[in-house]
Amino acid sequence: FLHLRDFSSQENKTFLAMINNVLTTDGFYFCTDFDLTHTLQRLANTSPDFQEMSLLERADQRFVWNGNLLRELAGQPELHRFALPVIHGFIVMKPCRINGKIFEWILISRRSCFRAGVRYYVRGIDSEGHAANFVETEQIVLYEGAKASFVQTRGSMPFYWSQRPNLKYKPKPVISKTMNHMDGFQRHFDSQLLIYGKQTVLNLVNQKGSEKPLEEEFAKMSSGLNNGFCMLRLFSLYKEQAVCELRRSLRLQYWSLEELNSLCSPAALARSAVFFFSSCVSVKWM
Repeated sequence: FLHLRDFSSQENKTFLAMINNVLTTDGFYFCTDFDLTHTLQRLANTSPDFQEMSLLERADQRFVWNGNLLRELAGQPELHRFALPVIHGFIVMKPCRINGKIFEWILISRRSCFRAGVRYYVRGIDSEGHAANFVETEQIVLYEGAKASFVQTRGSMPFYWSQRPNLKYKPKPVISKTMNHMDGFQRHFDSQLLIYGKQTVLNLVNQKGSEKPLEEEFAKMSSGLNNGFCMLRLFSLYKEQAVCELRRSLRLQYWSLEELNSLCSPAALARSAVFFFSSCVSVKWM
């Protein structure tokens, strides 16, 4: 037997500590018999051949956080049943009862592995149009064999800006003066259109103070968007919270229901093709 040198032994301890740190991090999920990377809506639009593919082959790479580790196994079909995609986010499943009706309520939030990072250090988009800390949240309701799905995505303002931390409680956002904002903005929403179809965009950024330039830039970019699918809704979260008028809430609920994105299976029940995309300064998921 060859004895490890002290240096090699220390390296192994470091690598082991790194692995333990990853394995003990909250929010990682995998499943052996259900595709966690796709929404029910995407799966409903796939072919029987797609359904027969392994979880590794058909996974949405945006949400596969162990993709680098699985890459070497992709060319070995006999190992695919052991190669399970891991997502990062949040999952909860609960039985619920309303008016005596019992149903299963499921919430799945999938965090994109593209342009992920901690608050303040990662903002805006990259050259491919990936928004910082992008999250896809799906609400699923199962009732007597029927399935209903509602999807909302959230992400950082999709243009080039930064907000480096300093000694201030709320650092001032800085919009790049050298980058082509419209190119990245167009890439982002073209990708949204390709994956989700027509969408209603909720702008949750504060319309005053240090966030006002972000809101103005987003409005300018939206007006120049050239794909005809985007319906912009400017919603002041701060104002709505401050005003205790039921009328305001009812108004929001009204257009939300009219433009709701949903999927019901069996298909004879209902289906529409509008998605919600929320753009905010800092992204949180449920």
